[in-house]
Formats: sequence, C-alpha cells, structure tokens
Amino acid sequence: MSSENATSTHPKHPRFVTACQQLLVLGVICAVLTPAARVISIELGPAPDGAGTSSSGTAAATPSLAFAAYAEAQQVPTLVPTKVVDPTVREVSLTAPRGARIAPGMLAARATLTRGGATQLVSTPQKVTGYGAVGVTWEHGAVVPDDEIAIQVRTRDEAGWSSWLDMEYHDDHGPDPDSAEARKARPGTDELLVGEVDDVQVKIVSDAAAPPDVKLAVIDPGVAAESKKELPALDTAPAGTATGGSTAAPAVGTTGGGALPSSAGDLELAAATYTPRPVIYSRAQWGADERMRDASSLHYYEVHAGFVHHTVNANNYKAKDVPAILRGIYAYHTQSRGWSDVGYNYLVDRFGRIWEGRYGGVDRAVVGAHTLGYNDDSFSMSAIGNYDIAQPSQAMVQAYGVLFGWKLSLHGVKAASTKQFVTSRNFQAINGHRDAGSTACPGRYLYAKLPEIRKLAAQAQAGFAGRQLESNLAGSDQPDVLVRRKSDGRAVVVPLVKRGTSVVAGKPIVTEVSLAGATAFFNAGDWDRDGFSDIMVRGGDGRLYLAGGNGKGGFRTGMPIATGFAGVRLLAAAGDVTGDGWPDLMGQPKNGSMRIYPGAGGKGVGASYVASSAVSAFRQIPIGLWGADGAPDSLFRNGNRLQILHGNGPGGLTGSIKTMTFDMSPYDIASGISDVGLVGHPDLVVRKKGTGEMYLVRGYRKGFGAPTLLGTGFDAYDRIG
Repeated sequence: MSSENATSTHPKHPRFVTACQQLLVLGVICAVLTPAARVISIELGPAPDGAGTSSSGTAAATPSLAFAAYAEAQQVPTLVPTKVVDPTVREVSLTAPRGARIAPGMLAARATLTRGGATQLVSTPQKVTGYGAVGVTWEHGAVVPDDEIAIQVRTRDEAGWSSWLDMEYHDDHGPDPDSAEARKARPGTDELLVGEVDDVQVKIVSDAAAPPDVKLAVIDPGVAAESKKELPALDTAPAGTATGGSTAAPAVGTTGGGALPSSAGDLELAAATYTPRPVIYSRAQWGADERMRDASSLHYYEVHAGFVHHTVNANNYKAKDVPAILRGIYAYHTQSRGWSDVGYNYLVDRFGRIWEGRYGGVDRAVVGAHTLGYNDDSFSMSAIGNYDIAQPSQAMVQAYGVLFGWKLSLHGVKAASTKQFVTSRNFQAINGHRDAGSTACPGRYLYAKLPEIRKLAAQAQAGFAGRQLESNLAGSDQPDVLVRRKSDGRAVVVPLVKRGTSVVAGKPIVTEVSLAGATAFFNAGDWDRDGFSDIMVRGGDGRLYLAGGNGKGGFRTGMPIATGFAGVRLLAAAGDVTGDGWPDLMGQPKNGSMRIYPGAGGKGVGASYVASSAVSAFRQIPIGLWGADGAPDSLFRNGNRLQILHGNGPGGLTGSIKTMTFDMSPYDIASGISDVGLVGHPDLVVRKKGTGEMYLVRGYRKGFGAPTLLGTGFDAYDRIG
C-alpha cells in the first residue's frame, strides 16, 4: 500500500472480531517466490468517463423489523416544492431597545402592572398569512431566567379567539455561548407553529421590567409556485455526494470517478454488515433558500450522543403542510433568533418522514444550535408537533429508531450505551432535551418513548466490524501482506500462517500484477464489494487503477477509476471512514489538509472533503478500529515515532495527535495488519533495517507488545503496500 494500512478499534465500543472476517491488512512481508504464468500490466492510460462498474455483492441479511417497517412507509411520494420558496418574516417591536427612546404609541404592545407587581405586556393583534409561525425574541445579551418570565399566545380564526397557550422559552436553547454563532443570537421562545389562522396575539408577564427590544416575529412560509410528488432525495450516500435536491455535504473539490451509488440495491448490499441507512427528504424538497443561512458559520466536530426534541405546535397538520412548517422554522431561527441555520440537524413529522435540517451533510458531524452547551458533541432530531399534549405516532418513533441507530453507528457509538461523554458530562447515547437542561422538551409523551427508541436504534445497528479495511488477498485463515519484488516489480502476497502457538510468514504468492512504474500501491479492501479484497495502484500520472481480486491471490486486469492523485501524500485505504458500506481513501494534497475521498467501487471516488488539518508525517498507517468507538483510526510515522489520530466517523480524524510508545528507529518499514490473534486489537508488521527480518508487533489496548519474528529474506522487496 502506498501508506501503511491496518485494522483496529477506538474508545467507545468493544470490537467483535471473528476468525472468518480477517479484517484489515495493509501489509508488508515476503520471502521466496514462485513463477507465475503471466503478468497483468497496469496500463497507465487515460481513465474513461465513469470508468468501471461495481461487481455484484453478496446477499444481504434481512433488515430489522423496525427498518423494514420504516422503509416500506417511505415508498409513498410526498408533494414537495420543485423550486426555492422564500418565507417572509415580519417583526413588530413590543419594547424599546436598551437606551433608546420610543414613544409608547410607536410600540405594538400595551404594558400594565398586575396585582402582584409583575409587568404584563400584551401585543396588538397581528395578521397571519399561510401556515404561520410566531416567536418572541429580545435583545442579545439580555439575561432573563426562564422562571422569571411567562409568554403566552392566542390565535383568532372564523370561530373567534382561542384560549391563551404557553409558548416554550428556556434559556438553555440555542448555540453554545462560546461559538461564533452565539455572538449575534437573540434570546427568545421556541418557534410556535400556529397554522392556518387569521390573527395572533402574545402576552408577556415578567417579574421585573420586560426585557429590552422585545420583538414579535410573524412568519409567512410562502407558497410554492410549482410542486410535485417525490420520494426522499437523500439516500445518505457518502458525504460529498449530491443524490437529489441538495448535497449530502459541501463539495470541496472533486477527484475523478462517476456518480456514487444511490440505488436501493446498494442499500441492500450493505445491509448484511452495515447499519441500514434511512432515506431523508432534502432541504431542497422543503424549498430552502440557501441564501438565508450564514455559510461561514458551518462547522463540524464530533458525535457522542443524540438528543430528541419537539417543535411545540399543533399536531393536526397535513402531509402537504410540512415543507411550509420547515420554512417557517428556518426563517425564525435565521432571521429572528440570529442563528446561522436551522437549529436542528433533522426533523421528523407525524407520518414518519425524516427531513434534512441544518446544512452540511446528513452523515457528517455538523454542529447545530439545539442543546445549549452540548452542541459540539451531539446531534438532534426534532419531532414536528407538541408531544406534551399528544402521543407521537408509531411511524415517528420508528423513524427515530432508524435515524438514531444509523447516525450513531457512523460515529462508532452504540445506541444502547449509557455512558457517553458530551462536552462536560456523561449522557446516554440517546437522550431527551430535558436530560440536558430545565425544559419540558421533547414533551412527556415523546420522552416516555425514549426506551423504545433506544431499543429500536440498537436493533437497527449491525455492528462496526464492516468499518474495518477487510484484507485477505489470499483467502486464508490469517491476514496477509502485499509487497513489491525488487527484481521485476511484481506484486507478491505473503499470507501469515499459524505454526503451533506462533504466527509466521507463509509461502508467498507471486501475482500476475506488475507494479513497475507505480508510485503507490495498497490493499484497498473489498473496494468493489464482490466479496474479495482488491489492489489499488497509483500511476506516475496520478491516476488510480483497481485490480479486482478473486480471493485466492489472483487479480483481474487493472481498471482506471480516478484521476488527480499525483500530488497526494500519505495516500492510504482507511477502511469505511464514511460509514456507508464502501471502503474509502484518505490522503493529503501538497500544502493542503488531510482529506477523505469517499469510495464508490468501480466508479471511483466522490468529492473529497477535509478530514483534519495537515498532518506532519511521511507515512500514514491506517490501523482500523484501534479504539472502541467503531470509527477507523490512523497511525502516522513521523521520524522514528508512531503517532495516532482517532477517527470521527464520516468527519475523518479528530482530537490531538498522540505518540505511541514504540521506537521505530530499528525498522525501515511498518504496516498495519488485521488482528492476528483475534484478541480485539489490530497489529503491526515491521522490517528491521539491513537484515531482511520481518516482525509481528501485537497491538493491545494501551500500546504494542514485543516484536516476534515472522521470517527472513524480506530484503528482496523494495516496497510494502
């Protein structure tokens, strides 16, 4: 491999390994060779458009009942706008800004004192257009404890005025205080969806004077000029992919290849090993105007847990009303609250349909503005409705189970986990908003469903072993290593074998693949998902070629699949970093950041995106699931030091780099390899300088064990894959 690759674990979930899986091997070793019939020449010619097609995959296991029920329910098309729909936000001032002098007659409210000495502020009735939403905000920086203010609303339709209803206000809703997004955020109530009414009026009662610069926002969500019935546009294909109305993540440049897989067949193919992926209605499908959000505020961090919310509104909305409801929430959050985007990562309606909320990639760790103080390390989905007064539908509960099971699995978090560290304290993997602060959210009836949601999410998760870079080029009981022979540039596979209680290098297999002229080569895992590990080669012109394996050390003729990799350093196959069921690449362009190149089988790679800041090293050694959190990790060789960066699900690498306690000074090459002893940790293979001796270095939770000899004669090879 061009870098050094391997398999491992990350802190949060124990890795379950079976002998038949033999994951990762980015190997290194060889000794004697035997002649082969013919040489497969990797033709370093131009890559055709959309070069190659993925081979058919193995049969999938039956999905969980929760996923099956959810998936079936999503086969009914929904009426959605086909173009951007612009909402209108009309704000009226109820109190003067701090220090300003405004004549009382210029304010749309009347202030009085109650018998108890509290200040009561009642707005004048305001007209409502469309499926309306309202909210109340006040001056940035004005601190109003939520137990010192009460806000109510009433609406009028042809039947007259409704009774006064409480509006949700809690001082722990919003972006984290130290974030850039919080610098212009206004405190205020949650949005209240009032629906099809004629007028609205609010009443504010506070222990002291009313806050400065109180504004009532009345939102008209707009009407779609054109609509049509569509299925969900996002099938949660790899990050960086456009699979429908919006991108699954912001494109940060492209690197060859054709369109990424997005068919139901791909979903089934991954189901046997990977957590089933939900389908999601895109932002474009609810008419989002991307000009309304603050694109510069988009940022990513980590996902350790998820929070369940509700939007607090009438529960009798129709399926066709939901896009307008979402536009109302979007407009209130961005135009009145001053947030950069919708606060929630996802929203779900009473019909069980999941909708893309905050922009940035449904499968990435996008930081939202939903749970004050805990946004960096979590995600949220908000249920459209008031579940303090109504029961959530079973379709909604199932959607929560499927979405949370999938999203947590991307980041290596077990849905049933009861201890996840989120920013400053521990939570369960799945929580209600009230678990993080003094709020009734997500309502008593939805909160009571959390045990069922946790159970459904746990059932949906299919484990984390599939995230490893599976490598068994020879189809034996132990992992193997890919090397290049000095004498003729041939690719050689060296399987490891057990002899008594020891593991040694077995008889090398000289393949028909010529690596002469290759600037990098590596085991790519089962790149085309046909059940066998494959070899990837980079030519001198920066093109990538795939030689599909047959599981017995044989390979098909190399097929060009991508271009543009000439200047990419530290290139390696890192396993399924994105969690979509396809192996991925990671590498660092010259003078750039470390990037993820999402794999797409024979179609190449998708649009790359940043995995971390630049890494100072000369070799990447993917180490699979080194920690216990189910997200692939990587070692980097920097001089004679081995340093580790842990994986962050689809986001790539995160956290500070840590130096491992292993001295590389006696060794000239190192490569990651699957867990030889099946003890739950990947291992290393290293070659001693000047001797041709190859050693196995066992990996353990706290580091590496003492090297043990695999064999001699490895000076016959000039490069390890």
